[in-house]
Amino acid sequence: MEGVIAGILFFCALGVVLGFPGAFRSLRTRRLIENLPTAKAKGVFIGLVELKGTAECEVGAAIIAPMSRRPCVYVATSVEEERLEKYRTKRNGRSVTRTRRVWRTIASNSQRTLFYLRDETGAVRVDPNGANVETELLLCRTLNRSQPEFFDWAGGAREAINSCGRRRFREVGVPLHSDVYVLGRARVRTDVVAAEIAADPDEPTFLIAKTEKNARNNQDFLEKCCLVWAYLGCVVVAGLGTCAWEENGEPNAALAILGGSAVFAAVWGAGSIVALANSLVDLRRRVDQAKSNVDVELKRRSDLIPALASAAKCLARYEREWRAMLATLRTQRAVVRVDGAEAFGPSALASRLFAVGEKYPELGADKTFAYLRRGVVDAEERIALAREYYNNIATSYETRRQTVPFCYVASFLKLPEAKFFAAEGFEAKTIDVDLEA
Repeated sequence: MEGVIAGILFFCALGVVLGFPGAFRSLRTRRLIENLPTAKAKGVFIGLVELKGTAECEVGAAIIAPMSRRPCVYVATSVEEERLEKYRTKRNGRSVTRTRRVWRTIASNSQRTLFYLRDETGAVRVDPNGANVETELLLCRTLNRSQPEFFDWAGGAREAINSCGRRRFREVGVPLHSDVYVLGRARVRTDVVAAEIAADPDEPTFLIAKTEKNARNNQDFLEKCCLVWAYLGCVVVAGLGTCAWEENGEPNAALAILGGSAVFAAVWGAGSIVALANSLVDLRRRVDQAKSNVDVELKRRSDLIPALASAAKCLARYEREWRAMLATLRTQRAVVRVDGAEAFGPSALASRLFAVGEKYPELGADKTFAYLRRGVVDAEERIALAREYYNNIATSYETRRQTVPFCYVASFLKLPEAKFFAAEGFEAKTIDVDLEA
């Protein structure tokens, strides 16, 4: 009995030590989910981002779930076996041996692969290693030894001596082409110039879930569980304090509950105010980052478009010279045929054609201008997405800053207002594209 009491006290003490940090961590993650606007795949910028889309992967890269046989990008399986176990207990002062049925895990495995989150604007690669993956249930069945999957799904594991002949199989995962929600840090890929979302030691928040609502509800549930754990720990610690304080050494339940509630309220209240202030400061910093992303895209356009236009103009001039030379050579050969003399022979004509062909091996002004047009459209779309993202996160920041109790903290911290992009006044200097040779 003393061992059980000691275990309960140790569990409650851990609640005080670990319950509050766990609750504040879940609160921070939930605030991030609520504050961050959803970005588009084509407009992903370096830093913490939130995306929604479908889970896709390259041909042949999908994982086939071993039990449900569904193609997935993440799969986790577990196998439990029902067994008879003996335990000792006391009855009427005598030690008695009893038997009970318990489930024991005999096998577990997880598989994951790189996948792409695709939405209506494009796709972004996601590396799920190190992510907190919130999966959906693919299969849950209980089988007996007469069914063939009893051994196949367990990887051929043999039964224990005390087995009851029943196994429980459970499989969860993220199916291919299913809806997926990702909250994580974007970085530049090492193989190509593109962004990917992966684990980052400087940013512990990395979630993969089915929907934003599921991710938010899971964090809310974890927060409440940690708070209950922390409250019980405070009450028990306060009860131990009353035992030491009382002269007779007996616990006082009323004082324990009152003292534990006071300690819990003080710690949680102070921590909530600090978390609220940190949330506002973090949101303001992300507003500034979103605004700088707009400037980055405007600078990218001012550097890219003139270079593309210059390349297109040069290729157009080369192609015009090529066509003019061809026309001249055709005219000269036609004149030779009319006069009946070989003043300009076919061999000389062929040598000049080969010389020009070697100098300009691939000419195609139509393709060059099409690439220029795609570059201009892509640059304008990225700028529009950056502006939209800024307005969305500025809206979230202003909503927080002007609502109770955030407004008091914002006033105390003197956080400035975030101005939205208006219809005029935010444009950068227009890029002149001169295609005249």
